[in-house]
Amino acid sequence: MSRLVAGGSLACLYLACLILAPGGSLTTLEAHAALLSPRLAHPFGTDDLGRDMLAALLQGGRTSLTVATVATLLALAIGLVVGLVAGIGPALLDEALMRVAEITASLPALLLAVLLAALFGGSAWNLALLLGLTRWPLVARIVRMEVRSLLGREFLRAAWALGASPTHVAHRHLVPHLAGPLLAAAGIVFGGAVVAEAALAFVGLGDPAVTSWGQMVAAGFAVIGLAWWVWLWPAAMLVLVSGLVAAMADLGDEGR
Repeated sequence: MSRLVAGGSLACLYLACLILAPGGSLTTLEAHAALLSPRLAHPFGTDDLGRDMLAALLQGGRTSLTVATVATLLALAIGLVVGLVAGIGPALLDEALMRVAEITASLPALLLAVLLAALFGGSAWNLALLLGLTRWPLVARIVRMEVRSLLGREFLRAAWALGASPTHVAHRHLVPHLAGPLLAAAGIVFGGAVVAEAALAFVGLGDPAVTSWGQMVAAGFAVIGLAWWVWLWPAAMLVLVSGLVAAMADLGDEGR
């Protein structure tokens, strides 16, 4: 149950960022509005450019969570297909797919993201694609393990005995039983993508055209002695998302 609560909370947070975040660039306020502490007009204060921190948090969340969502969906799609094929396919195909998964998992995704940003510039979409294409082995392994554990069940034996095709068995009998493991895998991939995007933005290799939480934390460190709120709120959002992700990825959850 806690997985569903954590997943629902993440979904609500993402929807809030998508719906409530102001469009375009954040409006720069008057010079006297720079580094205002939290108050009624600006509940989260303002940054060194006089921009409202709450609006910046919503825009940053839209970027960070979109990157993580795209990467997670891509990893889940690839990992689900590979895991199903490896789980119900012949031993030789299983071995080949798992070796490919091991090679992909060994690639240093963060270093590749740094190289990609250095060669082609920071791009949120490029980072999302790279993370999705390098994180699917985890999903594939979890799916394969679950499929292997289900192969001996009576309902699958009956389906095979009735002449059901592998595609039918996967679609009708296996995928419905993979919701829990897939949610756990999604939490792990999502959390890793959020942290990776924040790390790159923090060191200046994120997308300069958009606001993100990592970028805001980096900007906050420049004025940490003058305005604690500039770095605290985006850092708190990263901690909150990490906590929700940890709850989603808890393989020992009682709802599994």
